Amino acid sequence: MKKIPLFAAAFIIAGLVFSAAASAYWVWTPETKKFINPKYAVKDTPKEQFDWAMSLYEAKDYKRAAVEFEKLVKHYEYSEYASKAQYYAGLSYESMGKYYAAFQNYQKTVENFPHVENIDEIIEREYHIANRYMAKSSPKLLGTDILTSADRAVEVYKKVVENAPFGKYADLAQYNMGMALKREERYDEAIDAFQKVSEDFPASRLAEKARYEAAQCAFKASLKPAYDAAPTAKAIRTFEEFASANRDSELSKEAEKTVHRLKDRGAEKSFMTAQFYEKLKKYKGAMIYYQDIVDRFPDSSFAMTAQAKIDVLRGKTK
Repeated sequence: MKKIPLFAAAFIIAGLVFSAAASAYWVWTPETKKFINPKYAVKDTPKEQFDWAMSLYEAKDYKRAAVEFEKLVKHYEYSEYASKAQYYAGLSYESMGKYYAAFQNYQKTVENFPHVENIDEIIEREYHIANRYMAKSSPKLLGTDILTSADRAVEVYKKVVENAPFGKYADLAQYNMGMALKREERYDEAIDAFQKVSEDFPASRLAEKARYEAAQCAFKASLKPAYDAAPTAKAIRTFEEFASANRDSELSKEAEKTVHRLKDRGAEKSFMTAQFYEKLKKYKGAMIYYQDIVDRFPDSSFAMTAQAKIDVLRGKTK
């Protein structure tokens, strides 16, 4: 009897195993004239598919439930069960702690099924997902941000506002968006976000706080770079406008204190620039900046020193 080489025997055995597995998982369907795998097949009707997915959801098998709900939406897009399935897919992901996938499914529900009955609840869920990202620390990879939780928070808050601009969570989401951007030191974007609160939601209890936070962001931006006086001037103007518009507010008192600090900061920047020109022996240029301190920041701690410097440099420029 002729012996079969070992590698050929292994190949034949593997083929038999594969064939057995294939016959177990793939069946011929005369309707489609194709082999299908029952494991991945959709049920015959949208109701059967929905009931099957719900049975998995109620059994807390959220991973399989999410797959089955998404399968229903894909195969029965125009059925009466599609919007519910999309929503329950979101719930399944949320139950697994996969919050971004949950948000994506909730958002698809809002965008593809705008007349869904529980839209208010969906937007509320999105808002709370954004709050989760807001509360988390940013993930790090070798010390570098790969995708900050603040980015996710901002993305979801934006959708909450867009989905229901006059809804219960719109002003809260817009304000929190500003706070997330402020935390990331994206001050110009944060200022825009806070200004939208006071502009779009003037009656909101957050409107005054948003104006104050916009001013605070202008203040934070003014702290760098050292020689650029423009951010400081912008911050002073923003705080003065806030203090003027909210005279009876506790925040107004804080704003006035900050204006004093900012003016001292502005004087310091001009003083540093003046010193720079003085070291280069460009005395006329130095005098311009020392005079700027005397004229614009007469109450600052740098004013007397600046005037003394002007008196000394006048002798050097003759």
